Amino acid sequence: MATPPDVELDSDALRDHAVLLSDRSRDLQGSQFDLFLLDWAAPVSHPQVAAAMRRFCEFARDQYQDVIALLAALSTRVGSAGQGYEETDAATATQMNQFLSESRFLSADRRPG
Repeated sequence: MATPPDVELDSDALRDHAVLLSDRSRDLQGSQFDLFLLDWAAPVSHPQVAAAMRRFCEFARDQYQDVIALLAALSTRVGSAGQGYEETDAATATQMNQFLSESRFLSADRRPG
């Protein structure tokens, strides 16, 4: 049985990536196309072509908005994972420091029981 590889986690990197995902989501939100641009093409194209273009563009816009929402949600999850790691790491460090500072060594002959 193979042992899993060691995993190192850097909470600062997680936080940075969460901010990056949030920024990309915001950038994409601002650069999406407007459906009113199709109204310029509708008068010069066949009505069926114009209707097909509108359906396709509405579908594409919907998918685009879903990607933006997914990036924003992923940003939130990555950020909360980093925060959770920091909290767990701090709690573990506190417990370890408490154990080391409040413990005392007793030789085997001085231990009770």
